[in-house]
Amino acid sequence: MRQITFEDIYKLGNMVIENTRYRHFHYPEMLVRYDSNFIEFKELPSLTEFKSAEEYLRDYHLRKGQKHVKFYFPENQKPTEEIIAYLTDMGYEIGFLELYAIQPKHFPKVKNNPAIDIQVVTEKTWKYTLSYNTKMI
Repeated sequence: MRQITFEDIYKLGNMVIENTRYRHFHYPEMLVRYDSNFIEFKELPSLTEFKSAEEYLRDYHLRKGQKHVKFYFPENQKPTEEIIAYLTDMGYEIGFLELYAIQPKHFPKVKNNPAIDIQVVTEKTWKYTLSYNTKMI
């Protein structure tokens, strides 16, 4: 099996800007979806470069009525202490993602659970789904 990276993960959204420093993804169909509206840095920015990207994304999102910003830093590169201190001082939540791969034959066997009811979201049930998702944010 070849090595899987974060680049292999599908990103729901449109890339609206790509430059030497980052890619900006935006999904106008669902503005509250954090994982579709963000900046993904190609290389670790300096604090000045980060602040510039932050200002750009905040202004962009405010014009679209969005009240969040989200950033991904390059895979396997820890942000500098200066950036971490800035993010902490500004009240950002900081998290780290880990990526694992498993062959389908190694998936654990799961019995059907009658308490779980999986349904397709339809036009009729959309408002309930949206209400549930926005309460989680």
